[in-house]
Parts: sequence; structure tokens; C-alpha cells
Amino acid sequence: MRKKVLCLPIGVGLAHTGRLIMVARELRESGIDVIFGAGADAIKLMRKEKLPYVEILDFSRETYDKKVKKNNFFVYNRHNFADFVKDELRAYDIIKPDLVVYDTRITAKISASIAGIPTVSITNADATAFYDYEKIEFPVQTTFGRFLPMEVVSLLNREYGQRFLKKISKRAVSAMLIAAMIKVFPALIKLGYKPSKDPFQYFMGDLTLIADISEFRPIRNLPEKVKQIGPIFWDGGNKLPSWSKNIEDKKNLIYVSASGTGDKNTFIKILEFLSTTDYTVAATTGNTLKPSEVILKSATIYKTDFLPGDFIMPRADLIIFPGGNATCYQALTYGVPQICTPFHIDQEDNANQLERLGTGIIVNPYNKFNENKLLNAVERVLADRSFKANSLKMRSILCEFNGKKNAAVHIKNFLNTKI
Repeated sequence: MRKKVLCLPIGVGLAHTGRLIMVARELRESGIDVIFGAGADAIKLMRKEKLPYVEILDFSRETYDKKVKKNNFFVYNRHNFADFVKDELRAYDIIKPDLVVYDTRITAKISASIAGIPTVSITNADATAFYDYEKIEFPVQTTFGRFLPMEVVSLLNREYGQRFLKKISKRAVSAMLIAAMIKVFPALIKLGYKPSKDPFQYFMGDLTLIADISEFRPIRNLPEKVKQIGPIFWDGGNKLPSWSKNIEDKKNLIYVSASGTGDKNTFIKILEFLSTTDYTVAATTGNTLKPSEVILKSATIYKTDFLPGDFIMPRADLIIFPGGNATCYQALTYGVPQICTPFHIDQEDNANQLERLGTGIIVNPYNKFNENKLLNAVERVLADRSFKANSLKMRSILCEFNGKKNAAVHIKNFLNTKI
């Protein structure tokens, strides 16, 4: 009898849904039935990919803009947490899955446990206890940099400031997760779920797959039930816009992506700044806005909602994007230098890794973001060939990984041996 897997991503943005789409393709080729639980932005991707899904509750774009973008990750309360769990239980009754594979949708851990269904979690290193904070830079610009004078921020970015921030980072993340747990504790009691003391518990399935490489996100030693599989990113589908042939042989081609969790106004500003130059620009609005909302008219700017990665990335000389994890890995996989405009701490953490690796730079969208600042950054990255050379080094490392296949192999083994 064919096994049935239910995929539950958090639906806001592109990365988490996109990862599970890529894994689902691999599983379906192996003869496993895959169905999604989808809400919010994820529904658009389900329809685009023609994947079967059951509609479930999810967070709206408004929640992201009002909370997550402002580094307020307390998106759950005792009411919506319980509602999410109950809606997932309803989906289990309809689909009757053998396994739940979830990506950052932490309520799936609770609902699957209540229903007695095994889980596989796909997540990133920074959502686990295995992230090595000693080897990274603390995200100062999107945290303190929003509110403190630049003189103070520059002090925090110095060696002793970073040393102090690294020491408190893991404790601060743990404390934030514990505070979030306390907020939903009344819902857990009513649901009959008893949490452990591990602040990262909701990101950990019966099997946990970390979609990172150690060169990008440093990882400590992993236990047996946690596997490092390498990055997974959605390929953007296979539909090309009508203007695709116009940019096939263009030089100095800049790819600007609003991604799934970008900022509409900043994206439009970037295009306005670039419209004054001779660069050719391919721009994707992702789930952040619609192409029709970009009313800028320019003979050198081409816009659409999504582009296939294997079309645009080999042609791009530079990518400008907020700093989402999936796009970071996509850029590195194709050896494309980057400029990041991070809006919250997770995006800046990603962007910091790119700066550490020497493949790209950060332009802070919260601090004097103007045309000169952006265009100077563009000229710097295109003129300094070290950014390209370092990006190509990372490409050679990443070619050793196939995250989607690795994930599918681990999931199939889990299905065959544990279920």
C-alpha cells in the first residue's frame, strides 16, 4: 500500500513552502503520495505547481508586516495557537497521513503528537540548539541599528562588542522561545499536550533535517535523530515571461527579487534607483507584491512575479534581495554575488554569513537608504572581482550537496523503518 505524506509549511513567504515543494517532487517520483496543508501565500504556489492540498489556517501577510518584519516573533497566542492545532487535526482526519513533514509550522509538532502521527521537521540550524553562535556575527543593523546612533552601532560591531553579543545570543534566543512557549501554555494545557523544557522542541521532529551547510551556517555536532542535508530552494517553476529573450545575452544584468518576505516600498525604490543607470534589470515581485503594483516605466527594467532559477541565475552578474535563506543559497549555488537589504534579524543573520564569506554585502534599508548608497554598492560588488571569486568557491562546495534528494532519502528510510 502506498504511503501518504502530509506536508505542512508555514505559508507566509516562499522559502518554507518552496522547500517542501522540492522535497514533495522527489517523494512523488518514488511512489509516495504527497498532499499539502496550505494557507496564505502557500495556496498560490500550490496552484502554480498543480499540487493537491487541503486549505488550512495560516498567518496573513499583515502579520508578517506588523510583527515579524519588526523582529517581533510572538505571532502565536493561546487562541490562534489552539485554532491552528485544531485545524491541522481536521486535516489529519481528512487525509489520514502516515507521516507529517513540516517546515517551521511549529503547531504541526503538537497536532501530530496528539494524533499519534510521526513527524519529520525540515528547518535551519539557527532554529536548533546546534547553531554555533561563536562563529557568526550578531545581526546588529536590523536590531540595535534601527534605534541607536550609528556611532553606538559601530562600537557594537567591533570585536569586543561582537564578542559580548555572541555570548548572549544563544541565551537570548532560548529566552525568547521560552517566553513564546509561556504565551501559548494555556492552549497546550487545554489540548492535553505536555511540553518539555527544550526551548527548540517545536522545531524538532521525530527526525529533524537541517537544510544548511556548515560553511554557511556553522553547526555543532549533531545527534543521531538530526541530519544535515544541505540547502533546498524552490526553482521558481518553469514558466518564462514574454520578455525573457530580451535579456538572454545582456551584460551587466542585475536580478532584483522582492522574495516572499520583502518590503514593497524598498523594492520599488531599488528599481527607481537602477532605472537611472545603464544596467539591465530583471525584477521578480514574489509574494511581496504584484507586478502591476510596479508602475515604473523603463526600457531596461523587466518585471514578473517569478522566474525559473535555472534561467535567471546563470545570466545574472549580481542579485539584490532582502536576505532570505533560500535565495542566499540559490545565489551561492550559481556563484552570483549579492547585495542584501535585510528587514529583520533572520534575514540579517543570513546576510552576515555572505559578508563573512566575502560573497556579498549588506545595504541597510533602515539607515539613509538612498540612490547613491545603493548604486555605490552595486559598483563596488561588480568592480571587485573577489566577490565573484568567493561566490564561485561556494558554488564548488554546494555542488557536493543535493538537499532535496537527501531529504527524500531520509524521509523514505524513516517511512520504511519507523512506520
